[in-house]
Amino acid sequence: MGFGFDGLDAGPLHHRFPTVDTLRRSEPGRYGAATEMMTATAESLAAASGFDAADMATRLALEATGARGYGAGTLAVLERLRAGEAWHEAARARTGRSSFGNGAAVRVAPIGVVFHDDLEQLRFAAEEAALITHPHALAAEGAVLHAIGVAVAASAAGQELSADGFLLSVGREATMREYRTRYEIAAALTARETDWKRVVERLGNTQSALGSVVTAAYCFARSPASFDETVAFAVYLAGNAASIAAMAGALSGAYLGYRAIPVRWVEKLERGPVSPERLRGLAQKLKK
Repeated sequence: MGFGFDGLDAGPLHHRFPTVDTLRRSEPGRYGAATEMMTATAESLAAASGFDAADMATRLALEATGARGYGAGTLAVLERLRAGEAWHEAARARTGRSSFGNGAAVRVAPIGVVFHDDLEQLRFAAEEAALITHPHALAAEGAVLHAIGVAVAASAAGQELSADGFLLSVGREATMREYRTRYEIAAALTARETDWKRVVERLGNTQSALGSVVTAAYCFARSPASFDETVAFAVYLAGNAASIAAMAGALSGAYLGYRAIPVRWVEKLERGPVSPERLRGLAQKLKK
């Protein structure tokens, strides 16, 4: 839902879709890098019956196609992996701002599901998975916290979920003050009706992990009972819509389950190398 709008300023996006509800009535376009990377992550977890960094790195490199919106830094690491460089060495040459991006966070939802009842293993797997491409501390922490959010949401399935309670519980697991503070801000924002500008101003809508992971969690927490409201609001924030919508949708899906996704969205999904059928098959493998 987000890839087609990724990088747009709010003005052009809101001219075409003046309300969140108009976005809810729209149809999905092509899938992006988040979908490919999350699929590769799930494939690795299923094949290895757990976390195997080398296997995951190989699958990430093989799954990736450049036209799906990868950042330049991530693509460079994946190229080094394809050339045979060891997974724990390939990302070390990364420099610049891209190293603390959200590319690692957007793909770790399957880790949150598989290890939802083992926080220690979840932390280890999410951080190691992040380091394959994103060695910066902010990027790795963002991946860990998003995986924890997915685990909390999955564990709360079928129960009433408190918006501020969810955000604060995930924020308490943060080891970095920058994230803990943002989760506290997000929790405060749920106490009142907040327009999109305020959300972007306080939480961000950027490609950085710090400027998107908590934003996605807020999008879910403000409407935990509605998958399409969660995703549509994430897209409505503009900016890095692909990643924020992917993470928000992962949280909502973990809590509500597959059947909460609008049928019209599923029917209109692109049937590429990643398809709904492939993803449903993966889900069944991971359940075992």
